[in-house]
Amino acid sequence: MEQHRFAKERLLSSIVERIPTVWNVLYRLPVGQESATDLMERLSSLTTGYTPDPEQESQEASYYDYPVLKQPLWHWEIIWYFFLGGLAAGCYVIASIASLFGSKEDRAIVRTGYYLSLLALLPCPLLLVKDLGRPERFLNMLRVFKVKSPMSMGIWGLLSFSLFSGITAIIQAARDGLLGKWWGARLLAALPQKLLALPGSGLAFFVGGYTGVLLTATSVPLWSRSKLLGAIFLSSALSTSTALISVISRLIGTSGKSLHKLEKMQWTALFVEIVGLLAFLRNTGRAARPLVGTGPNEHGPTFWRIEFGLGLLLPWLLQGLALLFGQRTTAKQGNRGGRGLLISLLVLLGGYFLRRTIVKAGHVSSRDARTTLWNARR
Repeated sequence: MEQHRFAKERLLSSIVERIPTVWNVLYRLPVGQESATDLMERLSSLTTGYTPDPEQESQEASYYDYPVLKQPLWHWEIIWYFFLGGLAAGCYVIASIASLFGSKEDRAIVRTGYYLSLLALLPCPLLLVKDLGRPERFLNMLRVFKVKSPMSMGIWGLLSFSLFSGITAIIQAARDGLLGKWWGARLLAALPQKLLALPGSGLAFFVGGYTGVLLTATSVPLWSRSKLLGAIFLSSALSTSTALISVISRLIGTSGKSLHKLEKMQWTALFVEIVGLLAFLRNTGRAARPLVGTGPNEHGPTFWRIEFGLGLLLPWLLQGLALLFGQRTTAKQGNRGGRGLLISLLVLLGGYFLRRTIVKAGHVSSRDARTTLWNARR
């Protein structure tokens, strides 16, 4: 049995060592007569089902190629808001799952998840105020409650989730002794944290996915063509938050069994995200060109190399190989865990670039007059 285990570990190590070679072949070096750009173009056509035909598209009606839509004014503030909001929501959901269904060993996951959720949530209102330009604009959004408005629902969802995230984290701090031993801390520690986690988790799911729904509600072809952005952002929120909790858990020395549960959850979330993203590209078709193409101002190189390759496919394969070959993390490996840390950091990188490339590519998509009119005729 011992020899069999060592043989599996050597096979896994050899596969991991060959990944950089395969990576260079796919993304840097020519494949036969094809360059990396040609390969990305083939991937773009394969996933979207669309091949550009400039001659035919030039005959489509437009008003002197002037943009039909006004370009969105969202920049780095919204990108980081999407990313941190997803982390806050995902960390809360994972902590609640560990609290409701986990063992005593998973208490470290509960503690880490609730603290990280609140920490990731704190900058979100500041980022929104920075994007709006004036604080009173943020306050004006609280004057109305429109069920049919994704932006109005999003603000109220964020506010409600912030309340539950803050209360849950304070209860956890009181139970951990961080608030002292006075009567107020004892009262807080006695509050039903698990009961509060139920509505809090529902709001967390909403916050994790509503940013994608917000993009879908616009007229930008890339964002509005498919209805899957909300599901993609939600699965990304779960994968990145699992990665963040895994990083902190390895650094503080959480038990190997708890880390193994996180690894399986991370692999599953990555798989759902990959499937959802590929389905999104297929449904979006021509409108996905600014995201996956390699032409001027298109974001295909960043998407295929960093977001999809480094941030999704590679960590999913590495994590899958580790789970397949029984590479269970032990308590000692939890502190060092170079491979596990690398996988988690790649997932976090992919989660950020998912939001960045989709927002940036949306700017390009809004300037494409013919695709906008094509999208309006559906």
